[in-house]
Amino acid sequence: MKKSFAYLVANLLALPLFCSSVLAGSLEYWKFDLQDSRLDIITDDNVRPQVQLLANPTRLVIDLPNIYHRGPTLEKAISSYVKMVRVGQVNRATTRIVVELNEAYSMRPWEVEMRGLAPNRWVAQLPKFLMMSEYTPPTEPVAIAVPEPAPRPIKQFTVIIDPGHGGQDPGAIGLGGQQEKDIVLSISLAVAKELEKQGIGVVLTRANDTFISLKGRVERAEAVNATIFVSIHANSMGMGRAEINGLETYHYSSGYGLAKSIHRSVLRRIDVADRGIRRARFYVLRKSSMPSTLVEVGFVTGEKDNRNLANPRYRQRMAEAIAAGIIDYLR
Repeated sequence: MKKSFAYLVANLLALPLFCSSVLAGSLEYWKFDLQDSRLDIITDDNVRPQVQLLANPTRLVIDLPNIYHRGPTLEKAISSYVKMVRVGQVNRATTRIVVELNEAYSMRPWEVEMRGLAPNRWVAQLPKFLMMSEYTPPTEPVAIAVPEPAPRPIKQFTVIIDPGHGGQDPGAIGLGGQQEKDIVLSISLAVAKELEKQGIGVVLTRANDTFISLKGRVERAEAVNATIFVSIHANSMGMGRAEINGLETYHYSSGYGLAKSIHRSVLRRIDVADRGIRRARFYVLRKSSMPSTLVEVGFVTGEKDNRNLANPRYRQRMAEAIAAGIIDYLR
């Protein structure tokens, strides 16, 4: 995929920030459902919450060990019952979520349920709120039991695999005339095959050398209600920069966990330079409603990457590594 020099410089300057967040898991999503009195939590890595109930005022405190919260502490007002939810980093190794009730209300600790839908998806189910006159909470913190979660059944998912470019759009042209569109189609077809072996539903935005617009790719994903969207590309830095090689993985918002899982999987299995996980406003990332990532498998203009990407066995190994990262994320 071709990028401007200014864009590449800006991302290189930002690289240390994103590399530091790769060292720990991160909080992907949270939402308090007032109607069901329920807090939903999704992280990009497995986590076992530590939960306790505190008094004066009544607060449900949920600590997520080894989970990183990107950005400043957030406070969100909820209702006349739930005064607010606070989310932030309590220390370098722990994200804390606090559900604070209005001073007039409390809840019985044995009625609070913390259950895991999957190792990275948790629900705090709060009971009916009581007036303080109806129930006097204990003054000491009360630990809340946390049941073991069940593993996620991966067969229920649909994955969009999006080979970049195609048809009249060759993408980047590399050393020896290699075309990006051919390389990424080969890898994408192999990724789809690996996922299908696991019973995962796969939809390709293109399965041959045809041109699909960016809008058409996103529409395909939305039409099948895809679980995740993975776009596969190959990079370019210009014919005079053969020394630049490596893997880059991009996300925009909710796709950070997916990008991280694929990036780590490739680095564990493939001898390729690590150029980091980065945030970018690519159309398919901004416009798709599901977690989305764009993987740059290497530089067709790089001496090492070009040689590797020309090798069918290397492309197969790359596909297996990407598929393994997707499976890790879905699990």
